[in-house]
Amino acid sequence: MKPLLVSATVASCLLVGCSMTPTYHRPAMPVPGSYPDHGTPTAAANPAAVTPVSWHHFFRDPVLQQLISIALQKNRSLRVAAANMAAARADYGMSRADLFPQIGLQGYAGRQRLPAMVQQPGNGTLGPLQNNRTEASTFNTYQVQAGMTSYELDFFGHQRAITHESAKLAKASSADYQSARMALIGEVANAYLALNADRALLQLTQHTLADQQRHASVMKKAYADGGVSEFDMRRSQTQVNAAQVDLQEVQMRIAKDIDAMAVLIGQPLPAGYDTPSAWKAPLLTDVPAGLPSGLLDRRPDIVAAEERLQAANADIGRARAAFFPNIALTAVLGTLSGNLAGLFQAGSAAWNGAASVSMPLLDWGKHKNDLSGSKARFNGAEAAYEGTVQEAFREVADALAVRDHIVPELHAQRALVDQAKHVYAISRVRFKSGLDDYIATQDAQRSLYAAQQKLIGLELDQAVNQVNLYKALGGGWGGMSRPVATQAAARNVAGAAR
Repeated sequence: MKPLLVSATVASCLLVGCSMTPTYHRPAMPVPGSYPDHGTPTAAANPAAVTPVSWHHFFRDPVLQQLISIALQKNRSLRVAAANMAAARADYGMSRADLFPQIGLQGYAGRQRLPAMVQQPGNGTLGPLQNNRTEASTFNTYQVQAGMTSYELDFFGHQRAITHESAKLAKASSADYQSARMALIGEVANAYLALNADRALLQLTQHTLADQQRHASVMKKAYADGGVSEFDMRRSQTQVNAAQVDLQEVQMRIAKDIDAMAVLIGQPLPAGYDTPSAWKAPLLTDVPAGLPSGLLDRRPDIVAAEERLQAANADIGRARAAFFPNIALTAVLGTLSGNLAGLFQAGSAAWNGAASVSMPLLDWGKHKNDLSGSKARFNGAEAAYEGTVQEAFREVADALAVRDHIVPELHAQRALVDQAKHVYAISRVRFKSGLDDYIATQDAQRSLYAAQQKLIGLELDQAVNQVNLYKALGGGWGGMSRPVATQAAARNVAGAAR
């Protein structure tokens, strides 16, 4: 009964073709259905109802938009990703072509001499014959033929599994390009924000240094007149020196920021580039609250991980199909003649047709280990997919946590700066009135300077966190839904990579 079942299975495969690829089932996302609320619960939105936001609308600063556009055209790392995407698509095209017969044209011209006692067997090799005496001969051979050779009849889905795997890898490479593109946009935005924050710090440091230099000059004159002690005079000078150190450090950071930006955009900063006049201006669009974790489906890195998982599933089908017979066809039609003039005359037609079947019998575990390796690679791809989902969920949750807590921290810091300004103004009045010594004024100024520095740092952290949240959600909350114009731009970048 069992041989009959096997025979029936093989017969049905020969008639309609079989696929040995396992049915793909998408793994469940190993993350909660919503993000932690961090004490600020909001109603979750429907992923399908969330409107996509392109980077042109998210980054509202025109200078930043210009820098991102330049980077998308000239960044070398993105060009590498575009080239890899184009190569993966070409590999898919090659594997898909193997599903169809390959027709070729071949010509041959040769002259050959055979000595006596030697005959040329039909397999094309030379060998001595003991009982078949022949005369020495010299002859020409001219041949033209067209046809297909070794075309595999894919009854068991071997070639289809290879093509399916190649298609999934091409899609994964396309998603990799999208991921690299989104990462580049975020890097340019963060570099731009860091450069602007450092320039804001530079203005603050220059203002503080000028203020401290004026105080130090007053203290030096008062010391010369005997109005203050040497301790107070030199203490005021230390504040000047400290501000000078800060000034050099900030200038060094700005120079490094500019160098980093030049690498990201692939060229020096455009002529006339300058910092926006208002550092606190709204440069970014706020990310809405209550976004569901289902939006992670749209992240390019998650899409790429799942495409690779499906490719690994198709590879199992390839390994399974290798256990079954390989059936190949050869069909050639042409002309054959002993002289060139008669190559296309009547009676010179020649043809050849053949079918070959091969099947492994004893391979010492080669195909079995190939299948075991394919299954192991699938398990690894599944774990990689789940790990990518978990990492993406963590990135979004972290960004949301920062957003929930940095807003009250900013409010408190701004209140601290306001109070420090009042304290410094009062201390200056008290110092001029002789009610306080210079140490109190100096401490008030130092506290104000530190509070202002931290405020700029917190504002930068808030802006960078918005960019990180935008990236963590897969480039806004639209993910892989790209307009046709963007797809054309990606093809242009791929062409530039060539």
